[in-house]
Amino acid sequence: MSQLPPPGWYPDADTRFQRWWDGLRWTDAVRPLAPSLPVAGPPPTNGLATASLAAGVVAAAVVVLALTLGGGVDPLLALLILVGVGLSVGLGIPALIRAGVLPQHLGRARAVWGICLGAGALLGCVLAVALVFGGTGVDGGTNALGAEECPAAAAA
Repeated sequence: MSQLPPPGWYPDADTRFQRWWDGLRWTDAVRPLAPSLPVAGPPPTNGLATASLAAGVVAAAVVVLALTLGGGVDPLLALLILVGVGLSVGLGIPALIRAGVLPQHLGRARAVWGICLGAGALLGCVLAVALVFGGTGVDGGTNALGAEECPAAAAA
């Protein structure tokens, strides 16, 4: 004869219950299934913080490239920088708020870096525009990059 399972509670044909096995036969004793453990959901994320950081990095990189390679900012680059600044700050502030309620302030550093890079890119853009359009005085002459500002003003 085969070995019978030991006495105990086993799943019933009705999946809502367990039935008692006494070691020889099934009894009429049933009980509801024990509540299952809650399934852990995915870990919380702060995608706004990541997007803020990415936008800040792009805006800052465009400013650095414009200042080092081109000596200034043309209108299209300025628009790209301003969009990056707007995104980095506009996404960074809600990301900071969200980080305050997430466990371990998830994404806080990324949000702060995104905001700071965006602000730095804005300052760099202003500096680049000032270098292009700023002059040494009202008498014409050359601007900060050494280019002649206005030949008519220099002749006067």
